[in-house]
Amino acid sequence: MLSFILHPKYRLSKFSNNLNLSYTYFGQWLGYYYQVWFKKLPTSILRKYLSYQREVFPFDHNTYIQFNENIIDFWKSAKGMTPELFQLALHLFSICVNSASVERLWSSMGFLHTKYQNRLNVSIKVNLLNNYFNLYN
Repeated sequence: MLSFILHPKYRLSKFSNNLNLSYTYFGQWLGYYYQVWFKKLPTSILRKYLSYQREVFPFDHNTYIQFNENIIDFWKSAKGMTPELFQLALHLFSICVNSASVERLWSSMGFLHTKYQNRLNVSIKVNLLNNYFNLYN
């Protein structure tokens, strides 16, 4: 949802009016994800987010169009004015969406979930899973 909000072409336009969503909710999420991803408290992300919401330069539509709708270049251009929002947006838009991790999980579960293990009780299965995933984390 944040990727739509931080995309100047879409912003809130892709959300239904009956959802009762506002920029306020997303501001809380920005602060939360900034803390989680970068392990520090944001100092000005909400103030810059308000400028983004109001479409104040460099967050206006005309600026976005000058970058041929390239979202990464758009946010890189705003780096000097809003380093925290830039860092979060770049991290968010750099996430590669694919199914490789899910496929790997299914493969691991196939290894752990055999006919023999189907007969084990739940606590033994949980211990096996914990031991397996602790090896790879």
